[in-house]
Amino acid sequence: MSTPENIEAWERVESRRDLVAYLLLLSAEDEGARAHRGVDGFLWGWVTVLDRHLDGTAVLDGGWRGLACQLYRARTSEPRPDAALAEPPTDEDAVSDAARLRRYVATLAVDFARDRQEVRARAARGLWAGDGGSWAHGTARAWFDGWASWLAETPWAHELEPVGWRSIAEQLGAARIYE
Repeated sequence: MSTPENIEAWERVESRRDLVAYLLLLSAEDEGARAHRGVDGFLWGWVTVLDRHLDGTAVLDGGWRGLACQLYRARTSEPRPDAALAEPPTDEDAVSDAARLRRYVATLAVDFARDRQEVRARAARGLWAGDGGSWAHGTARAWFDGWASWLAETPWAHELEPVGWRSIAEQLGAARIYE
């Protein structure tokens, strides 16, 4: 896959390298159309997408393409925040199925919102808020860029194959802190 020309390019994602290009496309798309949703809005949209995979036998069909398809759907799915789904602390190594990934994504959404509140509260008190809080990035664009950079540069790429629920959680955990 060369540089995707439109957001529906998820259909051409076949490899980790293709997903990197797709994440960069999502980043560019987010800059304009969906910047108001933020990382937590995107993650809550993804929780909505994962709701469809909770029959207990769900597998991630399509590998990298299956992940790209979920990202494509998450960007427009209605975010339905449900903090009761979050179970901090959640370890990405414990993610073994769609239901656990759903909980992990919800936990990340709650954590991101909390982190942004803390950063805003520090700034409102006149305290140095740094470059952000415990999340490396405060915008969806920067988060997609960070995820893409980590995915392109990780020396542990072989551990992400085959793409499954746990490897997606590992990517999300890394994207949260990767600068």
